[in-house]
Amino acid sequence: MGIGAKIKEYRTKAGLTQKDLADKLYVTYQAVSRWENDEAEPSIDTIKEMCNIFSCSTDELFEIEKKQEEKPIDELVNTLEQVKEQESKAVLGICDRCSKLIYDKDDLTKHEESHIERNGRSSHTVKKTVILCKECDEKRIFDEREKLARIEREKQASLKKRRIHSFVWPIILAITFIIIAVTSFANGNTKLGFLWILIAILGYSWLATMILNNSFITDLWMEITSWGFVRMPGIIFSFSFGGIAFLIVVKVFLFLLGITLALGTAALATVIAMALSIFVYPFALSKNIKGKE
Repeated sequence: MGIGAKIKEYRTKAGLTQKDLADKLYVTYQAVSRWENDEAEPSIDTIKEMCNIFSCSTDELFEIEKKQEEKPIDELVNTLEQVKEQESKAVLGICDRCSKLIYDKDDLTKHEESHIERNGRSSHTVKKTVILCKECDEKRIFDEREKLARIEREKQASLKKRRIHSFVWPIILAITFIIIAVTSFANGNTKLGFLWILIAILGYSWLATMILNNSFITDLWMEITSWGFVRMPGIIFSFSFGGIAFLIVVKVFLFLLGITLALGTAALATVIAMALSIFVYPFALSKNIKGKE
C-alpha cells in the first residue's frame, strides 16, 4: 500500500474529511488530496503532526519495514531527497482551474477575467484576477483563439448570405421591370420603355444596397419614411348622433390622410435612395466582399 493510501486509510479511521485534516495541519485541502493521490509527499514536521492526530507511529503510518524490504536503499534515498527538495521550494500559488501547486514563477500566470454578478434584478460586471499554471494558460489562449475564429467564420457566412440575397431579389425586381419595358417597346411606346429600363437599373441598385445594409442608404430611407408617420390631432365632438357621425367621418379622413402621408414619404425616400444607390452600390458590394460590416 502506498503512502497516500495509508494517509487516506488513517484519515478515514479517524473520521476526518480532507478539509478537517487540512485545517488541523494548517494546509489546504488540495495539499491533502495531492498526498493521498501520491502526487506529493508531506514534510517531516507534517508527518509528525499527522501521527499525533492519528495516534500512531511513523512506522505504522508509512510501513517503513515493508517499504525497506520492497524498495532498494538507493530508491529510498532518492525519495527522501525529493521530499527535501520539495520542502525547500516555496509554493507561489495554486492554479484556479486544475488546483496544481505552482513552485516555479515561469509556470505561473495571472489573468484577469470578468463575469456578471446578479443581485435581484440588477447586475454588474466584476473583474477577478485568477492564477493559472502554464498548461491551463495555454489552453485558455487556445480556447480564446478558437472562439474568435468561430465568430469570424459566422460573420463571413452571414456576409456571404447577405451578398447572395443582394443578387437574387434585386435581379427578380429588375427582370419584372424589364418585362414591363419590353411590353412598352412592343406597344410602340419607346420613351416609356426606356423609363422602365432606367427604373430597373435604379431599382436593382437600391434594393441590393438596402439588403447589403452597410451604407447610409438604409438609414436615409428609414429617416425620410418616418416623416410620414405623424400623430393626428384629437377631435372634439358632441355626444349625439350628428357628433358621432362627424367623429367617424373625421377619423376615416385622418386615417386615409395618414396612409397617404406614409406612402408619400416612403415613395419620396425610395426615389432619393434609388438616385443615390446607383453610386453607392459598388462601394457597398466591395465592402461586403472584403468582409466589412
